Amino acid sequence: MEIRFLNSEDVAAYRDLRLYALKESPTAFASSYEQEAQFSLSNFAARLRPNNDAAGGIFGAFSDRTQLIGMLGFSREHRPKRAHVGSLWSMYVLPEFRGQSAGSALLDHAIAHAQGLDGLRQLVLSVTAGNVAASALYESRGFEIFGLERDSLCIDGTYFDEEHLILRLPSDVEPASLTG
Repeated sequence: MEIRFLNSEDVAAYRDLRLYALKESPTAFASSYEQEAQFSLSNFAARLRPNNDAAGGIFGAFSDRTQLIGMLGFSREHRPKRAHVGSLWSMYVLPEFRGQSAGSALLDHAIAHAQGLDGLRQLVLSVTAGNVAASALYESRGFEIFGLERDSLCIDGTYFDEEHLILRLPSDVEPASLTG
């Protein structure tokens, strides 16, 4: 399995996977299939490198050189006071590849990437409460729940809560002393 940042050559495969994910697992995403099915290919291409940040983007998992089977977004805060925070979003693996370590490989790759960035001290993500498989994966990598957002999503009149998780990254640098 190959894991790498998606690029402009992957945009059609990314769009197809994203739209399939939104249809297959609507409670896992804040967006909807109906909304994103209206987006142009250039809208999807813009997501591959958000804010033209070389450190951020969408990781893709490929079963071979051509089939995109999973995705996981990574971004880093740009505001100086929050530059130590990275976010993971839009984790998805095709159903037929679940249980074959594609999700683990994506998550491990994203964590390793984050650990290689200077000054990044924590990763945050959210998961729909009750998504046992995803929660177990995140917790197995050291993520801890720090909050619960009640009624975060409303899908066809049903409300879903989201758990917010954090992973503290090892740091060799101590924060500057405030006393001077």
